[in-house]
Amino acid sequence: MHNIKLMLQYTKVLNVLYVEDDSMLLESTKKVFDNYFKNVDIAVDGQEGLELYIEYHKKNGVYYDLVITDINMPNMDGMAMSEEILNKNDMQAIIITTAYNEIQRLQEAIDIGVFGFITKPIKHENLNKILYKISRTICDRIFVESHITKIEKLNIKLEKQNEELSKSLRMLDTVISKDKTTHSEDKTKTTEIDDEEQKQKIEQLKLLIQDDLYELKEILSEIDVVVIKFINNPQEIDTSSLDELILLFSRYASILSFYTIFDELSIAMSNFSVTLKENPLPEDVENTKNIFMFLETFMYVLDRWHTDLFSGDENKINALDASIINDMHTITNMWTQKEEEADENLDGIFDF
Repeated sequence: MHNIKLMLQYTKVLNVLYVEDDSMLLESTKKVFDNYFKNVDIAVDGQEGLELYIEYHKKNGVYYDLVITDINMPNMDGMAMSEEILNKNDMQAIIITTAYNEIQRLQEAIDIGVFGFITKPIKHENLNKILYKISRTICDRIFVESHITKIEKLNIKLEKQNEELSKSLRMLDTVISKDKTTHSEDKTKTTEIDDEEQKQKIEQLKLLIQDDLYELKEILSEIDVVVIKFINNPQEIDTSSLDELILLFSRYASILSFYTIFDELSIAMSNFSVTLKENPLPEDVENTKNIFMFLETFMYVLDRWHTDLFSGDENKINALDASIINDMHTITNMWTQKEEEADENLDGIFDF
């Protein structure tokens, strides 16, 4: 038997449409479903169910997370309603409740895309089994979709900031070019110094790509695994897991410290890991989840930076330093519960 407490972590966030023409069964089963789900709307036949489904989407901008329906009903049966719903939303999760003498219709339901079945009279063991399976599937899909949306939004913002940064660099090049005509001697000396610094940057970048970039990417992958595990199962967060996460950031900072072109970044990363180690994780579950969601987007920024470095383009060596450091400040403020500072950093997260 599935752990009820674990199952409720998934079912209690779901909004459900329940359709049943037997008024006594409708009332008694709704009372049971109210213990499982966040909200349960009811309808007495397929036509009313379809109308409720459409109205719910118009009002909320999203569809019901789950539809549970009987098969045989007046006006419009459950099969016809399910087919209409799936035509509107082919990702809709639907469960059919069916009597044993209706088994022959199950293949029809499978063919149109129904997720599963509950035989009547409904037994708690069978109900718990299928609700655990489908609710977890629904929640996983919701998480993935929301996560992809966050990453896409972040990507758009990064692209915009990179465009603005490139524009600023072009303006700076113009200023330097004009300055050559009036300060030729000083400019020559400055150019020689800049050229030497650029050569050192290029040499260090080559060494990084050759010796350490793959290890940085491996560390990032390990961090990502830990962060995703915490997002999916916040109850599994413990001291040893947090120590593992902090140690990975410390290793990352240690590798960067061998390259002077990343002095500022390695110091910030080292301070970041020390701050996380010296401060307990907030006890509030929602705050903790937000921290790890933000850590996941931070991993995306670092991965993008790795790609820039791997390209060998010296102009991209420190292009994202300010953004990375600002992200670390935001995370430490959230971690240490400096709410006002965290809010300010979140508002200006892409300001350089």
